Amino acid sequence: MLLIHGIAGTPAHFRDLIPDIPPDFSVYNLLLEGHGQDVSVFSATSMEKWQQQVQRTLELLFSRHDRILIAAHSMGTLFAIQAAIDFPEKIPGLFLLAVPVRPWLPVSTMLTSLRVAWGNIRPNDTKAIAMQNASSVRMTRKLWKYLGWIPRFLELLAECHQVRLLLPQLQTPTLAFQSRVDELVSVRSAKDLTAISSIECTVLKESGHFAYSREDTQLLQRHFRKFLTN
Repeated sequence: MLLIHGIAGTPAHFRDLIPDIPPDFSVYNLLLEGHGQDVSVFSATSMEKWQQQVQRTLELLFSRHDRILIAAHSMGTLFAIQAAIDFPEKIPGLFLLAVPVRPWLPVSTMLTSLRVAWGNIRPNDTKAIAMQNASSVRMTRKLWKYLGWIPRFLELLAECHQVRLLLPQLQTPTLAFQSRVDELVSVRSAKDLTAISSIECTVLKESGHFAYSREDTQLLQRHFRKFLTN
């Protein structure tokens, strides 16, 4: 089982799913380069480096295992889809959360991001708290340091477009879960996913990009257990 988090994300995103992985599974919860450190280190990485890291990880795991299941979130789902297209005989299933084939950035999310970066989060600001908890990058109040993030997110937008064009090539059985109130991914992405015969797409009605309601978490856990036994 390979787990791949999203941009600026954390391997902890899968904490509610990991306990359901059987003990006889090997689990590799990937930390992408530039994550788990400060803003400047994140700025110095790139989409190409992340893609190469995923490729190296797959090559390592393929040398030890005949089959690899992948669970991924956000940007990680793009790498998972590409891997399944490239190695259909070795990757029998995908479990995907918030596939960003149609990303968007509303003003409200931009303002929330600024509050998180500045550390100005009110106790009742659930969206900002969820965004902060979902990031492995150490934030700074020196907002100019985030200028180095612009190329990373432009690369992400290009990759989202590229994978949307590749979706018809995906033959691997896939469970995808999109959030109706996602702060970064348009719910219209579900239409693109549903159009692919190999993808079973479910819309989580009460969850966002970074956090899930209790009911949706339980739904994800039920589907994940089923995914692991198929």
